[in-house]
Amino acid sequence: MIFLLALIGVPLAYLVVLARLALIKRDPRGIGWSLLFFAAAVTTGVWAITQSRSSTAGIGFLGIPFMGTLGGFFGLAFGRYKTSTEPAQRVGAWVALVAALVLVSFNIGGGVQTRQKNAVRDDQQALHSAEIARDRELIDAALKENPGRQRAWLDSSIRSRMTDRAFLLAALPHDSISPEILDSLANSPDLGIALETVRNPGTRSETLERVYRGKTYPDYFFQALAAHPNTPPAILRELYQRPRTITGLDIWFAGNPSTPHEILDQIARTNTDRSVLGALLENPAITCPILTQVAVNLMKGQNRDAEDSNVMRLNELLPSKCPNTTQ
Repeated sequence: MIFLLALIGVPLAYLVVLARLALIKRDPRGIGWSLLFFAAAVTTGVWAITQSRSSTAGIGFLGIPFMGTLGGFFGLAFGRYKTSTEPAQRVGAWVALVAALVLVSFNIGGGVQTRQKNAVRDDQQALHSAEIARDRELIDAALKENPGRQRAWLDSSIRSRMTDRAFLLAALPHDSISPEILDSLANSPDLGIALETVRNPGTRSETLERVYRGKTYPDYFFQALAAHPNTPPAILRELYQRPRTITGLDIWFAGNPSTPHEILDQIARTNTDRSVLGALLENPAITCPILTQVAVNLMKGQNRDAEDSNVMRLNELLPSKCPNTTQ
């Protein structure tokens, strides 16, 4: 209740006060100062919020009207009473000015601090990315120097550097890693390490299922699970049917040869996105009925273009997938 009062009640009260002074009492004293500090508080508050890269930063916009109202009331008090003959009112006016300036300065300081933190993170990420690139080059060179022993060398190297995040991220895209090592790395509390493990083509079905069932934030892995050919069909069905907390998964289901046919059929019937249809056409598991439904969708709207690559691919597939269909 108090929260709603601050978000809605206080700003409404501010508007009522300004309207009463300007329209009823015809007393504009302090309104200019009030609007100035209202605008300053809102502008600096919005600027400070937009400096953040957090996915939840937008919540801060809910407090902008209240922040602007505070600045407006402080400005109004200063403008009306800064020349008052009453000492207490004059002191209160200058205290209000200081409060308004502190509010604006707080917003500016917060924004500057956020920008500095972003710059530090950017520098750290650049150094980390460079380290990963160097490790990737070293790994590629070592694998070439160990023909026939790639898995043994890579497994051994990973075991000896299990706490080296840059090395693990550089190594995990390689398909030479044994399923046992991947199974171990999937347990990592580091989401980045666990995600790269899920993306590895050698990760076993039981490992993928454990990630889906056991991670405290499974949404982070939904895209990789939807695309992985080793994800169990039961998991793919459950993932497809659950409420979508992650958007854009259809293209990954569409391109996965392990996706159950009923899901591929549903995507073919309901999705007209060119990229999704293109992924379906490249899926080796596509059947004639699904291909026929894709053909129907390709004739709709923006996809009705004979020169479209999807239409050309469709014409290539029809003779082999639907040999008894008259074209």
